[in-house]
Amino acid sequence: MKYLEYNEKKQRGSSDFPIQFYHVTQYHPQYEMQLHWHREFEIIRVLSGSFCIYIDNVSHRMQSGDIAIVECGMLHRGTPENCVYECIVFDVSMLRKKNNDILSMYMMPIINRTVNIKEYFKAGKGEFYKIVNELFETMKCTSEYYHLKVYSLIYRFFSCLYTSGFVTKAARDRHTAKQIKVLMELLDWIGANYTETITLKDLSRVSGMNEKYLCRFFKEFTSRTPIDYINNLRIESACHELTANGLTITEAALESGFNDLSYFSKAFKKYKGVSPREYIKSNVR
Repeated sequence: MKYLEYNEKKQRGSSDFPIQFYHVTQYHPQYEMQLHWHREFEIIRVLSGSFCIYIDNVSHRMQSGDIAIVECGMLHRGTPENCVYECIVFDVSMLRKKNNDILSMYMMPIINRTVNIKEYFKAGKGEFYKIVNELFETMKCTSEYYHLKVYSLIYRFFSCLYTSGFVTKAARDRHTAKQIKVLMELLDWIGANYTETITLKDLSRVSGMNEKYLCRFFKEFTSRTPIDYINNLRIESACHELTANGLTITEAALESGFNDLSYFSKAFKKYKGVSPREYIKSNVR
């Protein structure tokens, strides 16, 4: 898949500095965070407005100054409301020198999810908030000794999580874990095939569920029906093609899996609230 991978396997930062910073406003093609997962660790901070985040289907309504943590391999999605939010995504493995070094004692349980980390923090004061906010501000500009400072802050971040009691032994329901694994595999398949024609029968075959149960199960985790989810994914891809790659409306529609331009325009208006042409005028600068 060329753009939206819902097991996001894309390179974060660079190979020697695998950390990526995202600043998201209403003009971002992926303003609404669709259900996805990745093997990296993620920290989310809300700057303004509200953001309803779901982590492994547990919801939290975030407000300005709130912080959320998404552990490696967790399903998550979010619905913003007049919101500006930021994310830092990074590979925890970068903090280890080798498999048996002293740091692995702390990092491997996080990578393998044999521990649980507190996932939601309301706006507040103290060492934890100071570290997180400094990390976000540091990621915004590459000043002198930038890399050293970022690494230092991430180590302090994990140290604070452990010393503050925010890391506990994992106790996960096996049935829920199995459901999440099936959904991850299904999202991977959709991410690789969304530009092709996909039917409920196809999704049923891939997931091993009958169509009726699949629709109920899928909507429980995504708040959308499978077909609604796929169409929204296609529209997000089209937004990227229109704004980042400069494709025409027809080209973006075809690249994103729409063969009917009239249907594409109706779907675009449904999900974005404006026509493709109006979207281009508002977002291409």
